[in-house]
Amino acid sequence: MYNYTETLSFRPEEVLVYLRKSRTDDPTLTVEEVLAKHEAILDEWAEKHLGGRVPEENKFREVVSGETIADRPEMQSILKLIESPRIKAILTVEVQRISRGDLEDAGRIIKLLRYTNTLVITPQKTYDISNEYDRDFFERELKRGNEFLEYQKRIMQRGTLLSVSQGNYVGNVAPFGYIKTWTMDGKRKCPTLSPHEEQAPIVYMAFDLFVNKGISIYGICDHFDDIGITPPRGEHWSAASLRSLLANPVYIGKIRWNNRKTVTVVENGEITKTRPRAKDGEYLLYDGKHPAIIPVEWFNKAQSKLKQNESKVKHTSKIRNPLASLVHCQCGTAMTLRTHRLPDGTYRYAPRLVCNNMKHCGTGSCTYDDLINILRDSLLQEIKDFEILVKSEPTDAVKIQERVIRNLEKKLADLDAKELAQWEAQTDPDPAKRMPAAIFTKLNEKLQKEREETKEALHNARESLPTLGKAREALVRFKDALRTLDDPTASGEEKNRLLKACIIDIIYSREAPERLRRAQNEPHGTTIKTSGAHWTNPPIQLDIKYRV
Repeated sequence: MYNYTETLSFRPEEVLVYLRKSRTDDPTLTVEEVLAKHEAILDEWAEKHLGGRVPEENKFREVVSGETIADRPEMQSILKLIESPRIKAILTVEVQRISRGDLEDAGRIIKLLRYTNTLVITPQKTYDISNEYDRDFFERELKRGNEFLEYQKRIMQRGTLLSVSQGNYVGNVAPFGYIKTWTMDGKRKCPTLSPHEEQAPIVYMAFDLFVNKGISIYGICDHFDDIGITPPRGEHWSAASLRSLLANPVYIGKIRWNNRKTVTVVENGEITKTRPRAKDGEYLLYDGKHPAIIPVEWFNKAQSKLKQNESKVKHTSKIRNPLASLVHCQCGTAMTLRTHRLPDGTYRYAPRLVCNNMKHCGTGSCTYDDLINILRDSLLQEIKDFEILVKSEPTDAVKIQERVIRNLEKKLADLDAKELAQWEAQTDPDPAKRMPAAIFTKLNEKLQKEREETKEALHNARESLPTLGKAREALVRFKDALRTLDDPTASGEEKNRLLKACIIDIIYSREAPERLRRAQNEPHGTTIKTSGAHWTNPPIQLDIKYRV
């Protein structure tokens, strides 16, 4: 680690400053106040050891609260910038500000810092991650931060559960119909809810229409839109949002907890987080301190009606739509597969893809088979293009470029071996065998500069190489997707996975039909005759963005 009695050998513009508020900071201070305080400390340090303050464009202030790198946009920006040879160090108040995430995050940060030769500077110490002793110490600090984070989370979870059990509302956003307020419990100030002057009557009306007037969820959504009632989110009421409102016990004075608990699962080798809705009995329910908006009898009747509707649908977590999350309407809304399945397993109508916002955007629906046929033709054309490219003979330019890449790869390997040899010689127990520190520093800087130039040249050479290798790999993926798409024994989940390996997104568009039609099995682009009237069913337009 560096000795601060000497000024570091790089300029302030070669340093990035990272500022982030931590759970260990004074809770009475705002994020802005904490960051300003830390910035003053780092400015003072930079003036003393770097000869001037770090420029404003090199300062990154993390204002979001995230435990992982994926949740911190400013840290992501820094990790991209350190790839440049001009960036020499990251300056922060303590190591644990950089990451308190899990071992995966810690390992990623250490690798990036090590192989970009980026120092981590704190007012107390400077860490050179290429040095194994500094790297070990730095890793220990990150692990210690993660352990403290996990401990703090457990403490906070226990405190949150205790507060909820006492009837307090600890959510960040008040549910529709309420506003967040505070009440006194002895000398303690507790968070709770108060009815919203304008929204509470809407909640009352929704339950009244659903329970007493017998109006369906879709009918209530249409009624609210027609009379100009604004939904909690978006421009129009949806069945999902209204169903969620009718199922929320907060409106009878209850506090529900762990209804959407975050669950970590592994899918296709990837770790993902989901928030499934808890079933009855799986969540916690306590008496709240806030007043009810509707009678308990109304709420119980609403739950009975909702369960009757749900009993008609077989819920499954498996993907049955091969196009799930791939097809979006031109309005930006996801397209949903409507199957119209009868109790005997047959279909009343052919399965259709429908925009969830169709009533407002006016985009026409289409049969699932029609869209699959268009997609199949497009995949076939892509496969033909790849086959032509793969079968073509490599040109002299391609051969030369491949030879350049091989030479650069060999040169980079030689430079890595040379760097390792220099460090081994410099750490020899016999001082007489070591070169002077000043000479070693110059040689190492020259070597690092040459390494960066070689890495950049290799990257550019690979990027400019004609995509024969990519075409071969894509050809295999596209053929697998097409073969599975036509396989009746393959599951919707498997088809969806292979299609996602080839397709980034599909934008669907279709003009609205001239009039509402009862016949729903017509193929696109055909002429239909009903009651003496003729019209042409509008064609389907797909804008497919492939993953090549």
